[in-house]
Amino acid sequence: MLSNIPKGRKSIFKEVGLVELGGHNHDDHDHCHEDDENGSEEHQSRSHRSLDEKELGQMTGLTSEPTSPLAAIKPRGSTDSERTESTKVIRWLSRLAPRKRGRIKASYSGPPPTVSGLPRLTIMALIIAIIIPTLSYNNGHQKVEMSGVDASLIWTTPGIILEGRADSPTDVCTRWAHQSAVLNGTLYIYGGESKSSSGQTTDTWNNDLVTLDLTKSWSVSEPAVSGLPQPLGPPAVALGYLWNDYNNLYLYGGEFADNPFVEPVDLSIWRYSVSTSSWFEISNPKTSAGNFSEPDNVPLKRAAEGAGISVPELGRSWYFGGHLDWSTMPGWSNQTERVYLRSLLEFTHPGYANSGVDSLHTSGAGSNGVYRNITQGGIQEASGFSERADGVLIFVPGWGPSGILLGLGGGTVDNSETSDTFSSMSTIDVYDIETSMWYHQETSGTAPEVRVNPCAVIFSAPDASSFNIYMYGGQNLLPVAGQTQYTDMWVLTIPSFTWIKVDTNLDDQPAARAGHTCNARDGQMVVVGGFVGDGIGCDSPGIYNFNASSLQWQDSFTAFEHPADLDPENSILAGSYRYRVPGVVQSVIGGSSDGGATATTPASGPATGGPFATGKPPVFTITASGSTATITSPSSSGRGSGASKGGLIAACVIAGLAGLLAAYLGFCAWLYRRQVKAYKRHMAVANRYGGADGLGFVGATPGAGIRDKLRKHRNGGVTEDAPEEQFGWVGQGQPQFGDPKWLSTSDEPTPGSGSGSGTRPRPSEDRAHPWGWFGSSTSGNNTGVGRMKSSATRSTASGSSTDGLMDGEPSFFSVVIGPRRALRVVNGMQAEEAEKE
Repeated sequence: MLSNIPKGRKSIFKEVGLVELGGHNHDDHDHCHEDDENGSEEHQSRSHRSLDEKELGQMTGLTSEPTSPLAAIKPRGSTDSERTESTKVIRWLSRLAPRKRGRIKASYSGPPPTVSGLPRLTIMALIIAIIIPTLSYNNGHQKVEMSGVDASLIWTTPGIILEGRADSPTDVCTRWAHQSAVLNGTLYIYGGESKSSSGQTTDTWNNDLVTLDLTKSWSVSEPAVSGLPQPLGPPAVALGYLWNDYNNLYLYGGEFADNPFVEPVDLSIWRYSVSTSSWFEISNPKTSAGNFSEPDNVPLKRAAEGAGISVPELGRSWYFGGHLDWSTMPGWSNQTERVYLRSLLEFTHPGYANSGVDSLHTSGAGSNGVYRNITQGGIQEASGFSERADGVLIFVPGWGPSGILLGLGGGTVDNSETSDTFSSMSTIDVYDIETSMWYHQETSGTAPEVRVNPCAVIFSAPDASSFNIYMYGGQNLLPVAGQTQYTDMWVLTIPSFTWIKVDTNLDDQPAARAGHTCNARDGQMVVVGGFVGDGIGCDSPGIYNFNASSLQWQDSFTAFEHPADLDPENSILAGSYRYRVPGVVQSVIGGSSDGGATATTPASGPATGGPFATGKPPVFTITASGSTATITSPSSSGRGSGASKGGLIAACVIAGLAGLLAAYLGFCAWLYRRQVKAYKRHMAVANRYGGADGLGFVGATPGAGIRDKLRKHRNGGVTEDAPEEQFGWVGQGQPQFGDPKWLSTSDEPTPGSGSGSGTRPRPSEDRAHPWGWFGSSTSGNNTGVGRMKSSATRSTASGSSTDGLMDGEPSFFSVVIGPRRALRVVNGMQAEEAEKE
């Protein structure tokens, strides 16, 4: 809300009894506590105080008495000498706020001197109990606590009354055309029209706010109705809608009074906070671009007589159809024709994302919400999709990723008010929330008469195999001011889309009505108000209850204690607690009172489009026997949007990559096990020939010694630390504690030397060594490491296989990042095993 506070003003709060002293410096007030404790320091610093503080003392009469602020205030008639008797000035006002603020006028006399002797806590208690309540008020707006002073926002609307607002009346003769919503077990009823007596014909519009407690049982003769303070700011309108989420109510639309006529004002959305009982104005709302909608920054228009619905679990609300005319738009001439609408206004509540709005794909709506005016969704622009007013809108969960909306009833009257057009009851308009598309759906059974201003609610079977919509009352359109009201009850069962008329006891049912509201709670339909025509004087208290399971009007409402795990994320299931499918409905769709419907597709034939075209019911999970159901995996639309198809393709690609990754990791695991096996065999042989008798590895880790000697052997057998030492049991260097028994001690050529014809056969157990015979030539013709000619092929292949075993035991990670090296080692092992066999 805009503010007219002058520039430079430090506070936006108007405080009773306080005046502004601008331009003074009060920094020295921070030293008041030290001054109270040390009189000498106060005497020295007093000479440096500014003239402003002296003027403050003259204005307020504050003295040096430190016991109480009240005791420090002098009567207005006191002399200057009396005001300067004390040598100390207590600056307690600085403790109210650290910054410059108003000063208390010295407009009243101080308490008797004896009060100064009272304890400080007693004085503070008196201030809290007596003075502060006299300064406070609550006019229905937000109250702000600031430094102990109860202040209220300064509104720019002229003529604001600061005293408390009167409670809304609850005892009315008749109430109709109001707005209502259920939030946290409380039914809120706002505005509309009402009469205090049967003969009242003017001033019927109001902005009363009353509540009906649905968490307690009550009789229809004495319902639990309470009146809340009459709002200051929200207009007196009728036939708008009261959106809701889990914390707030939002008033949209509605028409202004015509008895007498009240000129409409510019549209604002009014938000009511349940926790603080305060109203907040959201002025100048504009649209946001999105799927099949108007572009950005188009100012919203106030519509009336449309159909509304809120789905808190989705964080969205809608307003369907309605009209624009002189009672809703400022400056609209009564000579200008009324305009009927077929648009669907969507409101995304604060904090919720919405894939249908361009700005909300990855982020939530701001504190004022986001609006999208859908005008081109599917058949919305087709000739068969008519403009309408005074219909109803119903949310059905489970069908499609986000559920569907059904538009029932409504119609239009031409400008001459001689002909009317109704929306068909045999062809229902279905809106897919996920795709923002409208579809037609044919119904079966005998359809009710076309009508306007009915009410409708929905109940879910315990297993959610069917959803049953109850429609009650309404009226025809012509003749104007002489319409006929209805009192019949109908059930439209989903997904069969079959109409079923309910036979009720005529003696128990209320009078025929239109313009009423109904809300579902604990398997019951609570009906409030309605226009009953001129034949009935008063319809008071005008609240009725219909049992949706027994199909009977009852003289009381029964509130049930819900279990702690009642799903709060599904408003339909919460309203359907203890609901059982009536027998007349079972006879059409099959199953029992607990559900189990066998009719899972439209009875008129397969759907041609939309979520019902799949022919598959949604998937549900029963939370408890005979209890409620939780939707866990709703079926996807047969004609999903491009975004949903793209998501499916992406999911398939990700699944394929995950499969390939799993296969690769499985291969690496097999390869890793084989390489570990080869490493262990290699280490066993190396330890047997390099240190079986404790030779050459004293004080060293066996694995480390073997790796060092392997490296020396592969590099030619020479290192800086041991220039002539070679691998294990071959080479020029002699073992420290003697040679193996089979090693030659004569001039006979060593095995694999390349000279001479004889070779010393190696023991059979040593021939199993996978890497062959190694030695060093003793002749000048051949240098380096020798090998048996018969094992040349084997040693060549296996020599490369040892590369993967030189650096210790292999790791699975090394196999994953270098599978070729590990595969070379394993292949070499397999080749050597095949040769030995």
